[in-house]
Amino acid sequence: MPRKYPAKILLYGEHTVLRGGSGLAVPYPGLSLEWELGETDERLLAFCDYLNAYIPNDLLKVNRLEDYLRAGWRLSGNIPTGYGLGSSGAVCAAIWDRFATEKGSTLNTEDLRNTLARMEQHFHGQSSGTDPLICYLQQPVLLGGGQPPRTTPLPQNWNEGFFLLDTGIERKASEFIQSFTSRYDADAGFARAINTEWRANANAAISALLAGDRKTLWESNARLADFQLREFPSFIPTHLHEKWTGKDYQLKLCGAGGGGMMLGLSTNPELVERTFGKVLWV
Repeated sequence: MPRKYPAKILLYGEHTVLRGGSGLAVPYPGLSLEWELGETDERLLAFCDYLNAYIPNDLLKVNRLEDYLRAGWRLSGNIPTGYGLGSSGAVCAAIWDRFATEKGSTLNTEDLRNTLARMEQHFHGQSSGTDPLICYLQQPVLLGGGQPPRTTPLPQNWNEGFFLLDTGIERKASEFIQSFTSRYDADAGFARAINTEWRANANAAISALLAGDRKTLWESNARLADFQLREFPSFIPTHLHEKWTGKDYQLKLCGAGGGGMMLGLSTNPELVERTFGKVLWV
């Protein structure tokens, strides 16, 4: 059976993982890419030119990749672009999985992440390498906290109640990252609030999720949701403001904000679907 390369969901750590906080990201196989035979994809051929220039040929068989693409192989799937779900990361993971050299396939996790980051810079101009790493490893990954990215086991049924809500809005993450960064760097009081309310509650939610402590997870997630709506209303589509939290559900940013997917946590799936219609359950 052909291997599929999943989307990724950043459960916690958006923005704050870059400022000393922890992050937790998971693969989401409900959306994925896979190799298929069809028409030549000129965008991937252009990517080959970039890879030839920036990735050592003792790590990646770019010439073989180019022959493969010219023969009509392409990547197809249902990961939307501009949604913060790692579509470009899945492309990099698929190429690395099939065309890494023997030396490339034995890189340690940190060196692999750095190499994948250089690959993904073709799409974003800047990349941490985290998205393609998660898509390639297809395992949950802990981020930040002063340590390199590392895989982590999650409790059974950890995903109970988590869902993705499609805002229907494609956005550029860089615009919202820049907005957050500018405000954080210019306002010391705001930076303290980020650290004590956003980062602290994200860290607490991650710890609770890993420990299977659903009560603390719910409470930390609720505080995080309230803070984001209060301090970052422009990061949340206006049609969701009045529905941001309810008795049996909460929404939060899933990535940089502005659109794409929002991440929800609920104790009442039927209420969620009555309120929002169809959602993607994690």
